Amino acid sequence: MKERVKEMLQQNELFRTLPQETIDEIIEVSSVAEYPKHHFVIHEREQENDLFFLLEGMARSIIITDEGEEVSVRFYHPGELAGLINTLAEDTSRFSVQTMENSRFLVIKKTLFNRLVHDHAPFAEQLTHDISKRLQYMYHALALESSAHHHGFEAYPYRKKAGELMETELVFLPPGAPVIEAASVMLREQTSSVLIMEDEALRGIVTERDLIALLPNYQTIASLTVQDVMSGNVVTISEDAYFYEAMLMMMKHQIKHLPVLSHGKVEGIITLKKLTDFRGHSVLGMVKDIDAAQTIEQLAEQHKKIVAFIDRMMREGAAAHEICSIITEFNDRILRRIIELSEQAMVAGGWGAPPTDYCWITMGSEGRKEQTLSTDQDNGIIYPDIEDEAHHAEVDNYFARLAEKIVAGLEACGFPRCKGDVMATNPKWRKSLSDWKRMVNAWFSHMQGEEIRMFTIFLDFRPVYGKTELANDLRRYFLTRKKDFPFIYNLLAEDDASCSVPLGIFGRVIYDKKIKDGIDIKGGALVHFVNAMRLLSIFEGIEAVSTLERLEQLTKKRVFTQEEEDEIKDSFNTLLHFRIRENMRQLKQKRPLSNELHVAALPKEEQIRLKKSLNTAKWLQQKLIRQFHVRGIRI
Repeated sequence: MKERVKEMLQQNELFRTLPQETIDEIIEVSSVAEYPKHHFVIHEREQENDLFFLLEGMARSIIITDEGEEVSVRFYHPGELAGLINTLAEDTSRFSVQTMENSRFLVIKKTLFNRLVHDHAPFAEQLTHDISKRLQYMYHALALESSAHHHGFEAYPYRKKAGELMETELVFLPPGAPVIEAASVMLREQTSSVLIMEDEALRGIVTERDLIALLPNYQTIASLTVQDVMSGNVVTISEDAYFYEAMLMMMKHQIKHLPVLSHGKVEGIITLKKLTDFRGHSVLGMVKDIDAAQTIEQLAEQHKKIVAFIDRMMREGAAAHEICSIITEFNDRILRRIIELSEQAMVAGGWGAPPTDYCWITMGSEGRKEQTLSTDQDNGIIYPDIEDEAHHAEVDNYFARLAEKIVAGLEACGFPRCKGDVMATNPKWRKSLSDWKRMVNAWFSHMQGEEIRMFTIFLDFRPVYGKTELANDLRRYFLTRKKDFPFIYNLLAEDDASCSVPLGIFGRVIYDKKIKDGIDIKGGALVHFVNAMRLLSIFEGIEAVSTLERLEQLTKKRVFTQEEEDEIKDSFNTLLHFRIRENMRQLKQKRPLSNELHVAALPKEEQIRLKKSLNTAKWLQQKLIRQFHVRGIRI
């Protein structure tokens, strides 16, 4: 029997790298175990697993889905090693290994296996190569598919901070450490990353993905140090950041490991596996699909998945502003991909590449990162000044065609065209930088009625694609010029006061005449929070664009107390929550998306929350009326 086992080990690529005496030692100290059909050799709930070299029979590696369905990931035949991926698990194993028939295994203790990795460089190199084959699918499942890491984690710990979610068992190596040592440490410590430190400073990070990238040239691994392969400029997060902020950071940078800092010192690390619990498709999976989309139709399919994901966030208690942040990140990625595809279509159509730099800006709620499901388009294009008039016309004609493709693409992906035509297809919102500045001066010189509304939409602009310096230049120009026109504060305050908060003297909600037993949640309520934070931020010279970012900066400038900030934030989130939830209901019932909130149908507790939020909106409106001396309005 021992000779047969030895022969099988020697035929395995991994164990073939070991000396004969080492293989003899493995056989001598390891045990042979027999298991009946359907026995779980390794169970997902077990924290400590040895490795199992299959001698006879057949086994499979499986995932148990949230619905209890078993999904086979890999099949094992005699001469193969099972349990290898589980050594990489950062917590309890998320895979199970089950026999498919009566089977016999050589049970290799994990401590022995770790020693083999540490003592034999060729073994460690081949191990890395072998792991890569399995990780191509299995690690993808572990990190991205929902059921692989669902068990054992609470669903969406939105109220938790990074310091509560992080792993504190960290592995550090100096920049000069061999890559082989990093692989050995990862295996021994059951971690998927190693932090590279020098003089107590974080210099880089080495992850499984970095090691896998070396596999095509794995013969050279032994000569490399971690400094040769590490990712520098490590993205980190504060221990006080919330769950959704960590998730956003991973989405933006497409990373799976996020070191957590406390007072500038690394205290822990958050992994994608700890954060995500998605049934169906993960955040990074959707991000990759968006970035890889080759047609508008493919992007439209991703938009449907985003809606389903947002629905789940709502049901699992995410705050409204967190949901809006996630929506914005997804939508920004869709927009950027639409622009790239539109540029490619221009080239294919004989129009060529853009004739000059340009910046695509979003405005309104999209610019403030407060998009909901019913948000329409508000966008524009800024391009550099063109001296020659004829050339200027050619450039604008190009961007007019490009804008139409982009706007049409957005429409196909579920973003309606703006009814007020605030889009880059309109020459008014597609200009050279100097022409944009001239429009700002025109607004300052003559602002009334609808022009004020257009001005407020513009004030929330944000660059999304292209040369962002064009947008930054425009914002600096506005903040400089506004000092010469102090009357704009009174005009903007009057504009907000012209639309009263739908709340009577005795706290009774005043229904909109156009809405049965309800109000316009956006135009009657949310708009007052947006207007107040925008106006006060302009007055204070704050460059932030989103409502809550503006609120935070205003509190730092002592415009609001901490208690007032908490009250405003809570009320704003309540109204946003109602709006998103109603949009979701409308979508499921296949009704047109709108901002209608039927107050009479709300439970009593929610009506009280609504009244509280409307009362806060009324207080903010009164603050503007008093501070900017709006006449003829009773407060």
